[in-house]
Amino acid sequence: VDQSLTKREKFNELLLKITNDMAASKTLDDALETLVGITSSTIGGERGTIFLNDENSQELYSRVAQGNFRREIRIMNTKGVAGWVFSNKEGAIILDAYKDDRFDKSVDMRTGYRTKSILCAPLKTVGGEVIGVSQILNKINGKFSDDDLEILEAMTKQAAIAIQG
Repeated sequence: VDQSLTKREKFNELLLKITNDMAASKTLDDALETLVGITSSTIGGERGTIFLNDENSQELYSRVAQGNFRREIRIMNTKGVAGWVFSNKEGAIILDAYKDDRFDKSVDMRTGYRTKSILCAPLKTVGGEVIGVSQILNKINGKFSDDDLEILEAMTKQAAIAIQG
């Protein structure tokens, strides 16, 4: 019981920190970058990205991305792990990206980044509509877990609220 209470307390502290830091942000992009940064470091991933759906082109585009590659990334909203999560409206834990059929290697080829593992969750509005996905790449220590996915899903709720705001 003590361990789950501690986990719940940490989770609540994280949500409070995210809420306070986002409230202090001047722009939506600042708020989302803060959110991705806190979440990625809490989960222990190398980098995080928020992809939003472009209804006109049916593509997911990177609204906020950590790392050296600053150009916008666009992928069809049915391709790759992000497209699968967007289409299926459920999160995914991929422990070995290159062994998963859903993984789209072309983004690694374009960015020069090597994806090893992926944690991905849908961005859902309060009404349940999926407007994008949030993704954390390459767990630094160990493997992505259900607890990590729970944290990411909580973060995506905050992001969706900020985007709709």
